[in-house]
Amino acid sequence: MNPQMANIQEILQAVSEELRGVANGDAVLGSPVQLGPATVYPISMVSVGMGGGGGEGEHEKNGGGAKGESGVGGGAGGGARARPMAVLVFSPEGVKVLPLPQCRGPLERILDRVPGLLDRLKDREENPA
Repeated sequence: MNPQMANIQEILQAVSEELRGVANGDAVLGSPVQLGPATVYPISMVSVGMGGGGGEGEHEKNGGGAKGESGVGGGAGGGARARPMAVLVFSPEGVKVLPLPQCRGPLERILDRVPGLLDRLKDREENPA
């Protein structure tokens, strides 16, 4: 195996281990908070993603006298996000799960509209004015 490609595998392994540390069980069910007689546990949805890539290449000599070149490239990255979804409340009255209101960002609102926009474009294509 090419030494540079082995290096990419090491990078991907390191990123994977870091993300594994972030996306543990405590990130889903948070530490308890005491609020008077009630104990509240935050519940979060955890999203984890990672990717990587690499390449090898050569540039052949051409008629202009350029020298041949070779190169190796690679990279890796990852991320994690925890979004609060609800709270679990233990109180003398019982146990309740209370959902939290979800604030949607601009990208999420746009993605919600994509199916409707695609339908309108399809209708225009099938029934031109």
